[in-house]
Amino acid sequence: MVKSFLILILTLFVTAFSYSQNRTLDYYISTGLKNSPLLNDYNNQLQSGSLDSLLALAAFKPQVNVASQAMYAPAGINIGYDEAITNGGNYAATIGVKQSLFNSRIKTAQSENINLLKQTLEVNKTITQTDLKRSITLQYITAYADYSQVQFIRKTVEMLNGQQKVIKQLVEAGIYQMTDLLNLSVSIKSQEITGKQVFIQYKNDVALLNLLSGIIDTTTVELEKPDLKLTPLPDIQKSPVMLQSKIDSLKNSNSKSLVDLNYRPKLEAFADAGFMAIKPINIPQNFGTSFGLNFSIPVYDGKQRQLEYKKIEINEKSRTLYRDYYSTQYWQQYQQLYEQLRLNDDLIRDINLQLTQQKELIDLYKKVALENAMIRITDYLAAINNYTNTQNSLTIAEMTRLQLINQLNFLK
Repeated sequence: MVKSFLILILTLFVTAFSYSQNRTLDYYISTGLKNSPLLNDYNNQLQSGSLDSLLALAAFKPQVNVASQAMYAPAGINIGYDEAITNGGNYAATIGVKQSLFNSRIKTAQSENINLLKQTLEVNKTITQTDLKRSITLQYITAYADYSQVQFIRKTVEMLNGQQKVIKQLVEAGIYQMTDLLNLSVSIKSQEITGKQVFIQYKNDVALLNLLSGIIDTTTVELEKPDLKLTPLPDIQKSPVMLQSKIDSLKNSNSKSLVDLNYRPKLEAFADAGFMAIKPINIPQNFGTSFGLNFSIPVYDGKQRQLEYKKIEINEKSRTLYRDYYSTQYWQQYQQLYEQLRLNDDLIRDINLQLTQQKELIDLYKKVALENAMIRITDYLAAINNYTNTQNSLTIAEMTRLQLINQLNFLK
């Protein structure tokens, strides 16, 4: 009866931890980038930016307008508008053309401004991609840590079940007591419960991973170990934050140019053609045309130009302070993370050495001491527990290593 019950428990344990398909880190990252509404929004904004460039250029082309008016002002004795003003009526239909002259510098400055806005969108898109990749990778590492622990517990249960058969034979032979067999059974059950708890946590972490990646899936998946390599540290000047700082500097310079251009003389050519008449019957005789130039030059604006200069100078000072602060923080973060990675690698080597010694002790117990009743079952179980705890420490250290590499690779 006890044997059948244990077989049933093991079957349920294995069934609960069966996996439907494999998943890799690259799969989640590529899917997350594809499904991100923010990244799609940036792509749409970049397309819209191309249209803004065309709109800006179109504004400098000749502007053609059609205008028409039909107005009658009735007048009588002591009533009505003065005909000297209204002519009694006004009937007009004209087509007019306006064209700004000598505006190449304004056109260049506005085009540059739109181009800088597009560059800002590109940088923001890169920052969003970096943040999303880092978040997905971090969550994948967390889920994989649970998965590794589930796999290790399963192997431990399988090993203990194998030893249970041996102990049962030894109990029947009178070498061990029934309490020893029950003690082992309790340890197996404890491992199974722990395994189910970790499995539930694993399911939750995979659900969060799916949420980050925009994946609708509730099946149980098998995660492949992430193969993260420490990439060479990129040039800080090419980091998104530094690129944005350079763009902001160009924006400030271009803004100053636009302010200056607002105070340049402006010349505009115009022409129109059509008819203007005070009576409908005169329309055929009142077709004509006109053309000319409009010229304007700013004289005084209440010192607005100087105030605009001061605003740009303040923005430039803020940009410089942010740039210098970022540069200092960037190198401090890198050195701190790299030192943590070095110490963590030393810890992993120590844990692996300890695991090797503990594994040798367990194998010795299994092959020699246990079958010959040279040790107590409690000592054997204590060795198993110590090995399990050390393995958990190794899993934590290895996942910490991957997290540190993830932070270094996506340092911004």
